[in-house]
Amino acid sequence: MAEEEEEKPLPEKYELIPEEGEKLATSTGFTGKATANYTNGDVYVGEFVDGVRNGKGVYTYYKGDVFEGTFKDNLKTGLGRVTYKKGGFYHGNFENGVRSGEGTFRYANGDIFSGYWKNNKRHGSGTYVFNTTKYEYKGEWNDGQIKVGTWTLSDGTQYQGGFQSQKPCGDSVWKTSKGTIIEGAYVQQVVPLDSAPPAKPGEQPTVTTRCFWKTAALVAAES
Repeated sequence: MAEEEEEKPLPEKYELIPEEGEKLATSTGFTGKATANYTNGDVYVGEFVDGVRNGKGVYTYYKGDVFEGTFKDNLKTGLGRVTYKKGGFYHGNFENGVRSGEGTFRYANGDIFSGYWKNNKRHGSGTYVFNTTKYEYKGEWNDGQIKVGTWTLSDGTQYQGGFQSQKPCGDSVWKTSKGTIIEGAYVQQVVPLDSAPPAKPGEQPTVTTRCFWKTAALVAAES
């Protein structure tokens, strides 16, 4: 599953070019529209109030990512959009500079998550669709990972139950596209990854999670 985008620290030094007037060495006390050229290559074009980014603006990071939206006390707030140079975008709500509330993230690999966020992570109800397989996770998320919900395959077969480490876990149900229902449970086992190089002294070995299914009941589809 695609990784989250990391917030980039803001630079401290810049020059300010007001929409009207002469170039300034600082925004201190400035109110109005201006362009701020930061020494690290970032550029902000938008509104200031008493020297602080407040209001609508466009912030272009030196690596090419672009935020368009509203600032409050120098931080992203409310509805906004980040377009990423490497591909993809986030369109949704921000709070205190990070993704919080409802929003849609299209990742560089084409995967899409639409739902709720908290502190830049998927949190609350949401749906994640994989671009290549068209598999779909839909349910409740916590701290970036799905915890309970459904996993729908491209042929309509569906898993309903809990998740741990993005994999099925616990009592659950499989429903085939033809209507057969299989009840049972998944047990997870964390084991060393055979293909990984040996761990160095003092380091933990690389591990993988394996899922084992135990059938409790099967109800065949009506013919």
